[in-house]
Amino acid sequence: MAVTRLDVARAAGVSPAVVSYVLNNGPRPVSAGTRARIEEAISRLGYRPNAIASALRGGSTQSIGFLTPNLRNPFYAELAEAIERHFSACGYLVLTGNTYYDRTQEERYLQTFIDRKVDGLIFSSGISLTGSPVVGLEEQPVLVLDDVGYQAKNISSIQTDDLADAATAVEHLQRHGHTLIGCIAGPPNIPIEAGKINGWRRQQDFAANPSGDELIAYAESSEDGGNSAALLLLSEHGRPWTVHGRRPTALFVASDVQAIGAIYACYELGMKVPDDVAIISFGGTKTAAFTLPPLSTMRQDIEFIASTAMSYLLDRIKDPLHESSHMTLRGNLVIGRSCGC
Repeated sequence: MAVTRLDVARAAGVSPAVVSYVLNNGPRPVSAGTRARIEEAISRLGYRPNAIASALRGGSTQSIGFLTPNLRNPFYAELAEAIERHFSACGYLVLTGNTYYDRTQEERYLQTFIDRKVDGLIFSSGISLTGSPVVGLEEQPVLVLDDVGYQAKNISSIQTDDLADAATAVEHLQRHGHTLIGCIAGPPNIPIEAGKINGWRRQQDFAANPSGDELIAYAESSEDGGNSAALLLLSEHGRPWTVHGRRPTALFVASDVQAIGAIYACYELGMKVPDDVAIISFGGTKTAAFTLPPLSTMRQDIEFIASTAMSYLLDRIKDPLHESSHMTLRGNLVIGRSCGC
């Protein structure tokens, strides 16, 4: 049976209120002798205060709810680790929910976080919150890490310019002389994936290169997804052959984890990267440096995103009237050997 504050009071020969004064360092003073007896009783009995009850009495649970679409994706895993590290240094516990782009799962996590009185929410799930039935969401400090179309006075946001960054990556492949460039991406109904696809298509159109749907393969953000998508685009009977009579000579891949699978698909087809197929990806995770060959990738600064997210959200938590902050970031191209450089 758990030791209670009453047990400590009885062991020390004082009232429960005096025990509270010691535990909370006030509001009334306690003599040195009495304090020593209470601290000895706490130690001997192994009493542990109810942290949740104490936090609620103080108006804060010192906790943050974090929603992410897929921790199997190294980008989100690294982002979750960075966010947890930054908030932990400030005394906050981060509760993480993995949504897999499922709206029902997402709303269940959100409602659970709010019911557990988290101090704020970080939202990086890729699905729009517009019209969400979650009770209490409008009053909750929210930090959005991707464009989910949720606009409210209580949110701050950090967006990445996926369209422009994707166009930059495709332009780099074009500078290597590639014209028939395939695109591997996640489901197009996810806003961040749609931005990357639109960036690929816009840059291909700008260069008067093919940009038809036959050159796009949609797949889940995993090694298996990237592998199956690359096989669909690069195999002898793949879709580009039916339209263009040849396979793509380069691939723009919307995530590093999919690019790992695409490299393996090239191996399965007897193709060399980048000699036969050049590949450039999106994310800039630590994993990208350890593929063979190392990936060329549009890097998103995860550490900066995490530290800025913490700053924005804590500002809103400490002062609900604090003006929301918004930032759009550009990635930078990290050159490996997969693109042909």
